[in-house]
Amino acid sequence: MSDVELPGAPLRIAFLGDFESQHTRRWLRVFVERGHEVHAISYYRPRVELPGVKVHALQERAAPSALAAPGEGSEQRATWRSLARRLPPSVRRPLDGARYLRAGLGRELREISPDIFHAHYAVEHGFYGALAGFHPYVVSAWGSDLFVDSYKPMGHLFAKWTLGRADLVTANDPALADRAMALGVNEGRAQLVRLGVDDLFLSPAPASVNEMAGDHRPTLISDRALEPLYKVDVVLRAFAQFLPRLPKARLLVAHDGSQRRRLEALAAELGLGEAVQFLGTLDPGSLKAALASAQIYASVPVSDSLAVSTMEAMAAGCFPIVSDLPSQDGFISDGVNGLRVKAGDVNGLATALARSFSDEELRRSVLESNRAKVAAEGRLEANMLVMERHYYRLTGRTLISDGGDAI
Repeated sequence: MSDVELPGAPLRIAFLGDFESQHTRRWLRVFVERGHEVHAISYYRPRVELPGVKVHALQERAAPSALAAPGEGSEQRATWRSLARRLPPSVRRPLDGARYLRAGLGRELREISPDIFHAHYAVEHGFYGALAGFHPYVVSAWGSDLFVDSYKPMGHLFAKWTLGRADLVTANDPALADRAMALGVNEGRAQLVRLGVDDLFLSPAPASVNEMAGDHRPTLISDRALEPLYKVDVVLRAFAQFLPRLPKARLLVAHDGSQRRRLEALAAELGLGEAVQFLGTLDPGSLKAALASAQIYASVPVSDSLAVSTMEAMAAGCFPIVSDLPSQDGFISDGVNGLRVKAGDVNGLATALARSFSDEELRRSVLESNRAKVAAEGRLEANMLVMERHYYRLTGRTLISDGGDAI
């Protein structure tokens, strides 16, 4: 972003979260480009570069006694970490929270002295950040933290306690904001701020096969993490059930995760052969090209917020088939600008695939409206400007509107 005009003096913002996640990194990137001073606090140093961001790795500054229980040596600490990874989240969360505090989270915040402290994912880093007691404090709910974890007995307690200590809670879709309010957040503290897509996915090139003349190979794409929550196995089974109707069709699996080997084995077991390609995690340009080559995108998790990958697919011209979840309300209407199926319903998804591949007119008719929907509500840069205004208001500073008036 060049010639950036801020609504006030640049802010010093400290973030706490999983910086291996591309969604968190893109959030940071925008505020760096806006000219703010951005700090990222994590327990371990991230394995990826965070250009323009000052990284604070707690482990690197903590005294050995802060990294383990008294009396533990390096071998005992390694054993403990191995055991801790196998503990249920309800047990691990408070232990990890204590670990963050002992490693110096409060000290880092005092030294950084940020204008805003912002944690991502309510029941994990949001919980750890709330323990530090720093304000103004922002917590962003992403989806599973409130749609899944907050319905579990201990997860409910962590979520409610964390959100109650935030000055602002942001949600990726209205259903997620409703869940935050059900957990005690009043309407003024719960705000819709979508994660958003990069403008690359809204660019006209490459053109989608759905808007091009000619004979293109029928292609379905899945771009969800290969983890149990996202039910990519259902996509494979439905595609295998549908394939005899359109033998030339192919499925692109454009992501990675802990279940990759199991899913590759399932694809072989289903006899999909070369009809399925596991592409791994793609860089944005390659992902945009893959999406443009596919007529249809499928995402059928059992629980989800409005996924960035779904918005990216819609922006790139794919016809979306998604789970019938409240988070899709107002964005994807069944039979209007996409199809919605019951999560886990292999037969339902196979039927939706047959309908979508056979109805070229429906796919073409929603191209522009879907892109316009994403452009209006899902652009990362625009949504981060909304977030920026919230930051300034939380600091109590006077903002200057576009017309030059204080607001």
